[in-house]
Amino acid sequence: MRVDVVGIGTVVVDHLVVLPGTPDRDTKTTVIEDCFQVGGPVPTALAALRRYGWRCSFIGAWADDPLGHMIESDLQREDIDYGMSAARKAARTGFAHVWVDQRTGSRTIACHRPCDVLGQAPLDEVVLRQARVLHLDGWSVSTAIKAARIVRQQGGTVVLDTGSPKPGMTELLRHVDVVNCPRRFINQFFETDDLRRGTAQLLTMGPRMVTATSGDTGALIATAEGTQSLPAFEVDAVDTTGAGDTFCGGLIHGLLSGWTPDRILPFAMAAAAAKCRRIGNRDALPTLVEVHELMAVRMPAPQAPRQLRLVVPEARPGRPA
Repeated sequence: MRVDVVGIGTVVVDHLVVLPGTPDRDTKTTVIEDCFQVGGPVPTALAALRRYGWRCSFIGAWADDPLGHMIESDLQREDIDYGMSAARKAARTGFAHVWVDQRTGSRTIACHRPCDVLGQAPLDEVVLRQARVLHLDGWSVSTAIKAARIVRQQGGTVVLDTGSPKPGMTELLRHVDVVNCPRRFINQFFETDDLRRGTAQLLTMGPRMVTATSGDTGALIATAEGTQSLPAFEVDAVDTTGAGDTFCGGLIHGLLSGWTPDRILPFAMAAAAAKCRRIGNRDALPTLVEVHELMAVRMPAPQAPRQLRLVVPEARPGRPA
């Protein structure tokens, strides 16, 4: 099967709970609403990419239990292939408790990952060699590096959503073309809050494009050609869960479409902002129309705009633009 994007990473089932505010320790609070959903940086980004028309395959791990069955049903519903996954090989399916503050849309997460099994996941080299993009979250580093080498040998692009620093991250960065990281990664990895300095350092470690997000203060994109930053889109946020994952989906959509970085950044930011207007990370994922409508209505003025360039694989005929 030919795919546009192969993703490798953590998949969990979230129990998302909306609260009137983040409770203090040793207190009780009333649940406003709750739901169960499939989460994880890579599968959520792939779900967004399916809405944009791209063919996706996911490599993950879960157990033969009720939560694992929920994951399989979700991937089937989203039309994401998971034939290469280490499905039902984990002792227990990963899960997360997600508390969403109704006042701000911010969330607090406690997560259990079955990442030990993912390092033994089988890799279909035929599928990987046909993929235009490999999307990673850093788990497991051995599988990620092996897959990255295969994809890059065939001229594909490797994208990493860092989240937080993980074991083997420095070695993995040598095999990555595009990196997205939140402000907390820059702070923890380089011990600085200066996003421009952090992204410049990342560019010396292997990647040729870096994006850094900073919540409601905006984001930036950097290549050897220069750096561009944009303020955040102003939306009424009700849930920020999955916003960074959706940003990566928009970033990869731009790469597959052959866009320049200065076009990729506002699209990815608008996709993430549009997601935050609804609860969850599946029903809340925006369509292409919704993203473009938000860009047209609330397009922020660029700060220090520059025309940036990055060579990426050409888009296939018939793919969305």
